[in-house]
Amino acid sequence: MKCYLVCNLDTHDPIPLPHGETVVLGRSPLTRIKDPRCSREQVELTANCKSCTVTVRQKGSNSTAAGDEELSQGQSTSLNQNGILYILKDHYPHVVKFIDDGKTDNSASSKLNSEKQDESYNMEKIKQGKKRSLSTESDSSSRKKIKSDHNHSKQRNEVSDNTGKKMKHEPNQLKRKHEKPISDNDDVECVEKKLKKMREDAAKDASIKEKHTPKRKESPKSDSVVHVSKGPALESRWTQHEKLHIYTKKGVEGRKKIASFDIDGTIITTQSGKKFPTHVGDWKIHYPEIPGRLKKLHNEGYKIVFITNQMGVERGKSKLEDMKTKFTSLTEKIPAPIQLFMSTGSGWYRKPALGMWRYLVNKVNDGVPVNIHDSFYVGDAAGRPEKWAPKKKKDFSCGDRLFALNVGIKFYTPEEFFFNEKKAPFSLPDYDPRKIKSNGDLLDPPNAKLILGKQEVVVMVGIPASGKSHFAKSYFVPKDYAYVNRDTLGTWQKCVAACDRGLKNGSSVVVDNTNPDPDSRKRYIDVAKKNKVACRCFFIPPLVAQSRHNERFRELVDKSHQAINDMIMNTAVKKMQPPNVSEGFDEVVKVNFIPMFNNPDHEKLYKIFLMEK
Repeated sequence: MKCYLVCNLDTHDPIPLPHGETVVLGRSPLTRIKDPRCSREQVELTANCKSCTVTVRQKGSNSTAAGDEELSQGQSTSLNQNGILYILKDHYPHVVKFIDDGKTDNSASSKLNSEKQDESYNMEKIKQGKKRSLSTESDSSSRKKIKSDHNHSKQRNEVSDNTGKKMKHEPNQLKRKHEKPISDNDDVECVEKKLKKMREDAAKDASIKEKHTPKRKESPKSDSVVHVSKGPALESRWTQHEKLHIYTKKGVEGRKKIASFDIDGTIITTQSGKKFPTHVGDWKIHYPEIPGRLKKLHNEGYKIVFITNQMGVERGKSKLEDMKTKFTSLTEKIPAPIQLFMSTGSGWYRKPALGMWRYLVNKVNDGVPVNIHDSFYVGDAAGRPEKWAPKKKKDFSCGDRLFALNVGIKFYTPEEFFFNEKKAPFSLPDYDPRKIKSNGDLLDPPNAKLILGKQEVVVMVGIPASGKSHFAKSYFVPKDYAYVNRDTLGTWQKCVAACDRGLKNGSSVVVDNTNPDPDSRKRYIDVAKKNKVACRCFFIPPLVAQSRHNERFRELVDKSHQAINDMIMNTAVKKMQPPNVSEGFDEVVKVNFIPMFNNPDHEKLYKIFLMEK
């Protein structure tokens, strides 16, 4: 019998606890804990492999927790098989595992079998009927078994999971009547062959399943493959899809009604009272009514879902490991099964875009269709103005309300939902994409000619993402206008040379740059005059909110697009001076932004809120 401490978050390999030896754990590379509240000698563990117990003694100044028991400095307690140790109270959960190495005395073996808590798997049963468990669980079980021989063979520590993933044990226990456990006498090469065969079987099974699963097109990502489960989740686990991280607590199952909530400012707030947490443990349940209310919702048939943006991970301001620890601990304080969606970057999975909701209803709701009318979302980013209530500040964004609008579900602020307060005033962003029309006058004045009918230079004027490039490529390039663009050529000098060259070749030219001031526009007016051709200006007025929406839309539909940062956008807006015929233009034409879509899914995407403010 061998004992291990297994990280519930899979952030590090299992830690051996040799029989009768004291192991001191805390903030170290071994546990990968960097939290300054955790001492380097936080807790002492002594395993008794005969009685299958681990003695836990608190050493650090901040509390450790063993199961539901909080320890203070100097206190001791014990944990049995599958007992949970929080190295720091509410944080860094680990599970005690006793593994039969084939040489355990009869009393210990009998105890483990009777409690159904042995985690070794029957290889043949896995191959025949446990393929779903295999892809996410079996490699980890075998790897941990190999690691149990650490003290006997250095070579065994080098056996790894070739998939590059760390997996967790599956909690439903298998009886071991016909099982031959991996023992100290097993040859490492033989074990590696078994693991390889198991992974190949799992990959083949997953490929067959995907091939026969019906799909339909989604925009901008296909999140429409429905994963069907046979019942409530058997274990708590984290999974990942691109920048989306999902935590499914044990007991979660698909339901028609979704009760969804933002986290920061809604479910939790800081203990310090500051606007932003000072460390990973700086949080508490926002209102004492929350746990009971969520349990009641679950009992009423709702699936409880947390949906949160955590852009700080992508920006390097917070660590993914810390966020997982924090939110895992949070769900343990809620007496109901919870599924949590965390977007760690920009793009399709960031609210108010629909990525997290689409993934929820299409992939991880067990194939159960969601009833939009009975579902709702609660969040504090509601677009409320300054002093919407006495001493209340303006909401930092309207992202939560916009997310609910995009989904088509009811929205509540935390005060409205938990305390039945009256609805507070709010305002939506200046740009409402739902009101955009695909008809109307394209030009102002309406009788202005789009194509002059003779050689000319057209100078586009507009801030980034205003739609000028789309306009130039849609109307002038198809009419054989030479296309001049600084993003392609690099400098304005090259653009001027290209314009001159195009005119000399007998073509009309469209200059697609921002051209924000008279000096930048004069260069092309002079080239037109030198070549004795007309020079017209097509101007798209600087509607900043609209341009930011256009920019976000381009990010979502074109992965190769280089995002325009706020500094560039703000600089362009400050520099913009509306053009005038007095500069030397033959005509200045105002362009009304009317988007055109060849893809109906792109049109649907464009007409939802993509910006949070």
